[in-house]
Amino acid sequence: MRIRNFFTIFVTIILTTICLYYILSSIDIKNYTLTLKKNNKKTLNLGLDLKGGISMILDISERDLLRKFSDNSQNFIFLKALQNADDKKKENPNIDYLSFFINSFNKEVKNKKLNINLSSPNLFGNKSNSEDIHPNSSDFEVEKFLRKKIESSIISIQNILRSRIDRFGIKQPNIQRIKNSNRILIELSGSGIKNMDRIKNILEKKAELNFFETYSFQEIVPYFNTIDKFFDKNHFKKSIIDILNISLIKSSHMVGLVHVKYEKIISNFLNSTEAKNCLPYHLHDVKFMWGYKNLNNFLQLFAVKINDEDEETSLNGNMVTHAYKSFGPLNEISINIKMNEEGSKKWKIFTEKNMGKSVAIVLDNLVYAVPVVKSIISNGMSQIYGNFSTQESNDLINILNTGELPTSVKIVQTDVIGPYLGKESIRRGVISFLIALSFIFVWMFFYYSIPGLYAGIVLFFNIIFILGILISMNAVLTFPGIAGIILTLAMSMDASILIYEKIKENIKNKVFILTSIHNSYSLQGALSSIIDGQITTLLCGIILFYFGVGPIRGFSTTLIIGILISMFTSICLGRLFLEWHLKKYKKIIFRKKILIPVLNTIQNIQYDFLSKRKWVYMISCLIIIISIFSFLFKGFNFGLDFVGGRSYVILFDRKIFPEKISEILSKTFPENGKPSFPRVQTFGSDNQLKIVTKYKIYKENDQVDEMILKKMFTALKAFLPINFYEFKNIKKNKSLGILSIEKIGPLVARNMIYKSFISIIISLIGIFTYIFIRFKKWQFGLGAIISLIHDSIIVLGIFSFFHEKFPILEIDQTFIAALLTIIGYSINDTVIVYDKIRQISKKTSITMKETINKGICSSLTRTINTSFITLLVISIIFLFGGKVLHSFMLALFIGISVGTYSSIFIAPSIVYDFVKKNMKE
Repeated sequence: MRIRNFFTIFVTIILTTICLYYILSSIDIKNYTLTLKKNNKKTLNLGLDLKGGISMILDISERDLLRKFSDNSQNFIFLKALQNADDKKKENPNIDYLSFFINSFNKEVKNKKLNINLSSPNLFGNKSNSEDIHPNSSDFEVEKFLRKKIESSIISIQNILRSRIDRFGIKQPNIQRIKNSNRILIELSGSGIKNMDRIKNILEKKAELNFFETYSFQEIVPYFNTIDKFFDKNHFKKSIIDILNISLIKSSHMVGLVHVKYEKIISNFLNSTEAKNCLPYHLHDVKFMWGYKNLNNFLQLFAVKINDEDEETSLNGNMVTHAYKSFGPLNEISINIKMNEEGSKKWKIFTEKNMGKSVAIVLDNLVYAVPVVKSIISNGMSQIYGNFSTQESNDLINILNTGELPTSVKIVQTDVIGPYLGKESIRRGVISFLIALSFIFVWMFFYYSIPGLYAGIVLFFNIIFILGILISMNAVLTFPGIAGIILTLAMSMDASILIYEKIKENIKNKVFILTSIHNSYSLQGALSSIIDGQITTLLCGIILFYFGVGPIRGFSTTLIIGILISMFTSICLGRLFLEWHLKKYKKIIFRKKILIPVLNTIQNIQYDFLSKRKWVYMISCLIIIISIFSFLFKGFNFGLDFVGGRSYVILFDRKIFPEKISEILSKTFPENGKPSFPRVQTFGSDNQLKIVTKYKIYKENDQVDEMILKKMFTALKAFLPINFYEFKNIKKNKSLGILSIEKIGPLVARNMIYKSFISIIISLIGIFTYIFIRFKKWQFGLGAIISLIHDSIIVLGIFSFFHEKFPILEIDQTFIAALLTIIGYSINDTVIVYDKIRQISKKTSITMKETINKGICSSLTRTINTSFITLLVISIIFLFGGKVLHSFMLALFIGISVGTYSSIFIAPSIVYDFVKKNMKE
C-alpha cells in the first residue's frame, strides 16, 4: 500500500510540475485576456477552426501541360495559339485556359486557311497519344481528351501536394480544388507557418519522377560494416547494423528497415563526411533513398545508382505517356507503363543492362516501387508488380500519368485568415464549458458528498495533464480534438461513479469502509468494468489514429491521451484521496438518501428488461427503417466540408466582426425557410472578410450568381457606402466591395471519406475481437457491434429526417467528431453493463435471463447518473456556447441518449437471444 501511494504521489507531482510548466510557459496574460505565446517552442497549436492560419492559392500552368501533351510541339500555329491564350487569360482569368487556346487555334487556322487540326501528328496526334487520338479524330474529341488529361494531372498534383505537406509535419491542412479552374486552395493552421520560405519551396518544387538502377543488399552490406565503426554507438545504444535491422531483411533490393524515429539519424550519418569517405570506387554513384510507405512505423531504405553523365540511359517521368492497371490470374494488380519514342529506346538499353535486377521508380526522392526486370523491353511497354492495393495502384498510376511536370506550381496569392468559429464563438464556448464543469463539481458533491468533491479534483487534474501533454507534443487542437477531450472527461467521471457505487453497495452489505474501498478498486470490484470499458475505447482510438485522416486523427489523438490519463487519475489518484481522507478523519460518508425520489427508485429497481425486448426490437427496427428510407429519399444536409461553396472576399471601410456578418447573412441565405449560417472569417486585415456559403450550391449559372450577389449586397449595404455595380465589379486596387469570387470544391475528398469509413470498420472489428476475448462469448461482441450500428443509423436518420425543418442538422467535420464521440461513449456504456452481467454470472447459478436482468438493474444507477451528467453538460454548452456549436452539441445529445438506450435494451437483449439460440442448437 505504501509503495502504491508513493508511486501515485511521485507520478502526480512529476506530471503536475511538467504539465503546469508547459501550460504556464505557453500562455500570455495581457489586458485580462489569455493568449498563446507565439515565440514559445512548446505550445498548444490551435487548428484552422480555432485559430486560423494562412491561405494560399496555387496556380497550375495549363499552358505547360498542353506543351507536354503535344511533345513540346514547335508548330507555329500551336505556339501562336498559346500566346493568344496567355493574353486572353490575363484579361479574363475566370475562363479556363483550354477554351481560350482552342478558340485561338481555330481562329488562326481559319485566318491562314491551313489544313491542320488538333489531331495532327505534330500536335496532339503524336505517338505518345496514339491510343486515344487518331488522325481522323475531331477537334471535339481532342478537346475532350485534353480536358480529361488536364483534370487527372491536377488531381495528381493535389495528391502530391497533400503528401508533401503531411511529410513536412503540418497537421490537418485544408486542401480544396477551386471549381472549374486549374487552381488549388491550401489553408494551413498557424502551427505550420513558422517557415514560409520552406513551405513555398516544398509546394512550388517540381514533382520529379525518375527511374534508377539499384544496388542489391549483398553489394551494400560490406559498406555498412565498414562505416559502423564511425557510428556513435554510445549515444544511440545501438550499432548502425542493428538500427538498419539487417537480420530482418529478406528482399535483395532493400538495404535497410528503419524505425521512423531513426530516419533523420540514418540520413545524416549516411551523408556525413566520414561515411562518404569510406565509399569504395564501385559505389561512388550510390544514393540512399527512403521508401514512401510507412510500414507499421518502419521505413524501407534503398540504394540507387545516380549517374548524371549517362544521358544515353537516363530515364525520367517525361518519357511516360500512359499508365494503366491490369489484373493477373489471381486478381493481383500490375501497372502497365508505355513510353514515348525516346523513352522506348532508352528503356530497351536500360532493361538490357539490368536483366534480373531491380529498378527503382522514384518520385520526389521517395521510392514508390522496385520492380524486377524479367526481359528486354524494346516496345516501350512494361509492367510493374509490387503487391499494390487498389488505392496504391490508383495513386501510382496518377503519378506516372502526370510525370515530371515541365513547370512547378506557382503560389499566386497568400493571405492570413481568421478562425472558422470566430473569437466570440470560442469565448462563449469556453465560458459554457467552465459552467458545465462547475455543474459537475456541484452535482458530484450533492450526490456523493466529500468523495464527490474528490472526483471533481480528479477531473481537474485530468484537464491539466491532458493540456500539458498536448502542449509538450506541440499537438494541434481542433474542434474534433475538443470532442475527444469531452469524451475522456465523461469517461473519467464515469469511472469515479462506478467506484463510488461499488463502495456504497459494499457498505450496504455491512462491509467495513476500508475493505469496501479496497474491494472496489480490485478486479473483482469496479476495476474490471473500468478497464474493459476504457481499453475498448482506447483500442478504437488507436485504430482510428492509425487508419484515419483529418478530423478522425485529431479526435483519436486527444482520445488516446485522455483515456490513458483518466485511467491513472481515476484508479490511482482517486483512491489516494479516499484513503488519505479515511486515515485523517477516520470516516468518510457517501450519501445514502437522495432528495430526488426518482434516483432513489432507480437505486432499488428490479425490472424484467428482457421481457420487453420484442417491443424494443420493433421500435428500433421501425426507426431504422424510417432512417434508411430517409437516407434514400430525403438525403442529408451536407455542409461546406462535403459540398464546397461560393467564396467571396469582401473589403469593408471599417473593422468588421465575422459573427455579426454571419448572423445577418443567415437570414439572407435561408434553407427551407430557416436561417443558414455561412462560414465567415477575417481574411488579411480586420476590415476584410472571407464569406463562404453553400446557398444554391447545386445551381450553377450566371443568373444564380448574380442573384446571390444582389442578396449579399442588400444585406451588407449598411457596411458598404457604394452602389451594386461598384460592389460586384472586380478590379485592381479596389478600396471597397468584392475583391474575388471563387467556387471551391469540398474539403472532405472522396478518398478521405473512404479511408475514414475503412478506419471505422476496422475499429468495429477490433472492438468485437477484444470483447470476444474478454467475455469468452462471441455473442457479446455481436451485441456491442449491432448496438453501435443501431446508434449510428438512428443519429444519421434523425439528421436526415428533420434537416429540412432544422438546418442546423448539418453533416460536416464536426458531425463526424460527434459521431465518433457517440461510438466511444456507447461502447464504454455497453461494456460496463456486460461486465456487471459477467460478475453476477460468476457469483450465482441463476438462469441466463435473470443474470442479464440483474446485471442491467445493478448498473442502472451508474448508467443513468453518468448519462444525466453528460447530457446536462451538453445542454449547458448548447444553451450558452453560441449557435456555431448547436449542431455538434445536438448530435452529441441525440447520440448519447440513443447510446444509453441501446446499452440497456439492445445489446443485452441480443446477447440473450443469440446465447439462447446457441444453447438450443
